[in-house]
Amino acid sequence: MIPIVALLFFALPMLAGASVKVLRPDQKWLRLLLSFSGAFLVSVVFLHMLPELYAEEGAMIGAWVLGGFLLQVVLEFFSEGIEHGHIHVHAKGGKAHALPLLTLASLCLHSFTEGMPFADATVARNMPFLIGVVLHKVPMAIALATVLLRSGVASSSSWLMLVLFALAAPAGIGAGHLAGAWMDGHFLHHMLGLAIGMLLHIGTTIIFESAPEHRFNATRFVAVVVGVVLAALSIH
Repeated sequence: MIPIVALLFFALPMLAGASVKVLRPDQKWLRLLLSFSGAFLVSVVFLHMLPELYAEEGAMIGAWVLGGFLLQVVLEFFSEGIEHGHIHVHAKGGKAHALPLLTLASLCLHSFTEGMPFADATVARNMPFLIGVVLHKVPMAIALATVLLRSGVASSSSWLMLVLFALAAPAGIGAGHLAGAWMDGHFLHHMLGLAIGMLLHIGTTIIFESAPEHRFNATRFVAVVVGVVLAALSIH
């Protein structure tokens, strides 16, 4: 199951990035996908992942969750919110220019950390959580590809950056597997807490910022409600 998850984490961002170059998806649909994915992800975390993690690790796991939340705050200082669909094209003298390497590094570190817990077979087989993370990665890849396209980055460089981003989560799975074999059984649980903290920051930000000027319309409200309901129904 773990190799399949690693392949999924690589293939879907690449397909999502390619769709930007071929289909040029409308931002309206990206916002709807963000609203749905954010609601689904946050619901799975609160209804399923956090209760089980606290039951297994006790109250101290809260420090790792909080650490992940704060780590994401720092990462977004450099990524400028691409993780939750923000599309900022850097301009200099009225012309777009290349994506800063710190932005790409921040996105890759986020994805790498997010991938580490999936080295645990139990996490990898947890379909609701896996679906939630995948749903979050797709608009993230679309936003990154859109920024690269609008920045006028050369096609070869653009594809290289997408490949690096897509490889980050599988690399995290590999690192988690190696580190988990060397360290005690709590390590991957700690990494899961760290990833959950990051995802909570992203998920809540998506819900409140996916609409222009922070205003919800009926369509986005329905997307959030559907995400919550589906997450609740997926928990056994």
